[in-house]
Amino acid sequence: MSSSNQPRRFLILTGDAGFGHRSAAQSVSNALKELYGENAVTSIVDPVIERPSPSVLRRSQTDYDKNVLNNQDFYRFTYEISDSRTASTMVEGALAMLLHKNMQEVIQEFQPDAVLSTHHMFNPPLGTYLYTHRLDTPFYTVVTDLADVHALWFHPSPDHFFVATDSVRAQALTAEIPAEKISISGIPVDPRFAHPSKERTLRRCVMGLEPDLPTLLFVGSKRVNGILEALEALENCPHPFQVLVASGGDETLYQSVTSRNWKFPLHCEKYVSDIPDWMNCADVLITKAGGLIVSEGLAAGLPILLIDNLPGQEDGNVRYVTENGAGLRVENEIELLAVLKAWLLPGNPALAEVAARSRALGHPRAALDVAEALWQISAQGIPHHVVLPQPNWLARAHERAD
Repeated sequence: MSSSNQPRRFLILTGDAGFGHRSAAQSVSNALKELYGENAVTSIVDPVIERPSPSVLRRSQTDYDKNVLNNQDFYRFTYEISDSRTASTMVEGALAMLLHKNMQEVIQEFQPDAVLSTHHMFNPPLGTYLYTHRLDTPFYTVVTDLADVHALWFHPSPDHFFVATDSVRAQALTAEIPAEKISISGIPVDPRFAHPSKERTLRRCVMGLEPDLPTLLFVGSKRVNGILEALEALENCPHPFQVLVASGGDETLYQSVTSRNWKFPLHCEKYVSDIPDWMNCADVLITKAGGLIVSEGLAAGLPILLIDNLPGQEDGNVRYVTENGAGLRVENEIELLAVLKAWLLPGNPALAEVAARSRALGHPRAALDVAEALWQISAQGIPHHVVLPQPNWLARAHERAD
């Protein structure tokens, strides 16, 4: 533990299968810096990619894009067959053995005052390492899905679980995680979502957009299907609007979008580092049902049109959005065009109503709340696995849940 006059050290373990785990980790790191400045020293580490590790574990991350794009049926099968307490117990034992040295290296190298994991793969090996070496380092976990959560998340070793929804909390309770170790924080998003700085029309002017045109934001990546077809369908929409496209590093999508003239104003970027500003310019978010991007859309209070989702893992995210009236899942570009014709019809209150329901579900302060919790626990030196009294940040999370 750091002494009282030294900066506190926070180790954040994450994975790189998809964007959500690392984005959540980065958001908490940014929140720690915003709240505590140079008094908080953070390190974000992927112990599988950044340390020598078994090839089967490395491939689970390096081949993730290829697997979810080209082998979706097999991906669903492996996800569902491993999503049980019995199967997870066997996997947990293997992970604890295979990653023991990795955990030892990162803990000894960084000497953290507290550890946060944003990937389920690291709960078993880190918990096992801390227990077997009798270390009192506080260990928290952020669960980065909104509804259907894999059983591996609920290894009993973390001192506290930050979850996104009542549904995930119920799953944690079913997995015999004590209620006092669970809080509904939302998935951590960029802290800038908690305090947008400009009015929407002004933000649009700053970005070179028309200040009064309804704005549709498409967020893509190599794992998102259907964006180009959706844009082509929008050329038949009778209402005025403009489009922002964040390609998410998808070179093919970027070239396809920017190489042609569209019947509506369109601005496209290959990479976007200021997604809160882009969302705060928009009226509608159109994307895939990833937990992180959906959480960002809800934090911005945007109606969400889901045009794609990963089988199994993201089905629950679709249900969460649609059953709470924060958006819709459209199966093709014809359905998308029909929805947008209705939403963009002048005088139709439907868009504002969906936006209000989205905003009610959002947790724009999630990263700040998790950061505050890490700061508080790092100062207390409480032994591992001891239940803590409820601090202010947890009371606020429970109030939102109610």
